Amino acid sequence: MMRETIGSLKAYFIFVSVLGLSANFHTFTEPPIDLIALIIGSIGVAFSLVYLYVGIRLRKLLVEATELVSTLILASIGYSTFIFLLAAIFDFQSMLVVQFIIVLAISWYLYINVERLARIEKSKNRARQGCVKV
Repeated sequence: MMRETIGSLKAYFIFVSVLGLSANFHTFTEPPIDLIALIIGSIGVAFSLVYLYVGIRLRKLLVEATELVSTLILASIGYSTFIFLLAAIFDFQSMLVVQFIIVLAISWYLYINVERLARIEKSKNRARQGCVKV
C-alpha cells in the first residue's frame, strides 16, 4: 500500500473540496430551488470550503489541531450517510450506492492517513523542540 505524504494528502483534500463545490453548485443554479435543497447544498458547500482550508493548511493543522481535522472527516462521513439515506428514501438510484461507497472509501483513507501523518509530524516537532532546549 502506498504511503501518503503531506503533499499528496493536501492534494486529496483540495480535490475533494473542488468535487464537493462542483457537486453542490447545481443546487443554487438549477430550478426549481427549494429551501431543503438550499440548506443541504449550503452544508455541502461549507464542508467543501473547510476541506479546502484543511488542504491549504494541512502541515500546521496536523501538529496543532489533529482532532479538528479528524472530526471534520468523521462529520463529513456522517453527513454523507445522512444525505445517502435521504436520497435512498426519496429518490433511489443504483448509482447512488456506488457514489456513497466511493465517498466512504476516500473519507476513511483520508482519516487513516491524517492520523498516521499527525503522529509522524508531532514526533518530528517534539524532536526539534528537544534539540533546541539547552
